[in-house]
Amino acid sequence: MIQRSLFSTSILRSCCRLQRQQQIILSSNFSSALDEPPSNSATIIQGPSLLTMTGVHRPSPSLFQLPGLRSLPFWTAPESSANQSQNRKHRVAFNDPLVTTAVEYVESNYESIRAEYFASVLGQGRETDLDSGKVLKPLEPDYDVSSKGGEHADDALHSGNWDWHSYVLNGSKNEKFKERCPKTAEVIDTLEKEGLLFGTPFGFCFFSTLHENSSIQAHSGPMNLRLRMHLPLVVPKKENAGDQESSHARPTTGIRVADQVREWHEGKAIVLDDSYIHEVWNDANSPRVLLLLDLWHPDVRMEEREKIATMFSYAQEKGWIGQAKK
Repeated sequence: MIQRSLFSTSILRSCCRLQRQQQIILSSNFSSALDEPPSNSATIIQGPSLLTMTGVHRPSPSLFQLPGLRSLPFWTAPESSANQSQNRKHRVAFNDPLVTTAVEYVESNYESIRAEYFASVLGQGRETDLDSGKVLKPLEPDYDVSSKGGEHADDALHSGNWDWHSYVLNGSKNEKFKERCPKTAEVIDTLEKEGLLFGTPFGFCFFSTLHENSSIQAHSGPMNLRLRMHLPLVVPKKENAGDQESSHARPTTGIRVADQVREWHEGKAIVLDDSYIHEVWNDANSPRVLLLLDLWHPDVRMEEREKIATMFSYAQEKGWIGQAKK
């Protein structure tokens, strides 16, 4: 039986400096005879150089690539008046049952998730009696996107303000978030029980607030093992709708993956492959808010997931990625 191996890709023009360092460290340490990884972990080998500057959009993860996985920039069809009348089975690429299940389940809890965001992050709950002890201080952002050492850390990657309020951060859960947003946490926990949630140190779930006049520059994710879901909770209104009629006009608030541009629609999930070059912007005068969460790519088999998880746990214990476990 041919076994797929996990490849550490070579120099990519778009990868962050930290990720390049991690790649070198992982490759050299795993090959050391003095410090062998667990026998049941995935295999990392020195990868070939990649041809990336061709103008053709292909997945270009900055750290790891698992060959043979289906890939598309977006796994959900764009929302439009025509699409909304189509049969639901045409909405998810390949009619994939796992991605469809995740999309439908998360969307079915949109109202509850949105309400918890307004209550826990914006402090717009129903309680008004300050002496009751039920009026809680809003959650504080919990990830410094400009800090060194994170997947998203790069000096030139962000412009403006981007706040995170995380339930899953680098694969670890935040119990304070769960206390304040129990329904949102329940939705994510259910996805995890069903084997859909991406369970590695590169897994995330958080309220993503991209403030007005802010952007995230073009970059690629670290691997092609995951698909990323966006559940839009607050989308700025179009300021000049007439100017948006042209198919060549860039929307005021949007996301580009490869050569495809999409807008968000509140309550309608978008699933994308962030191993493609992608960028996000909000040129409006109000914030854009969504729940971001990571799913396993449906083509990664259970045996592979277990070995990948073992490999990442080993690398994390060594301090090569993320924070070493205490």
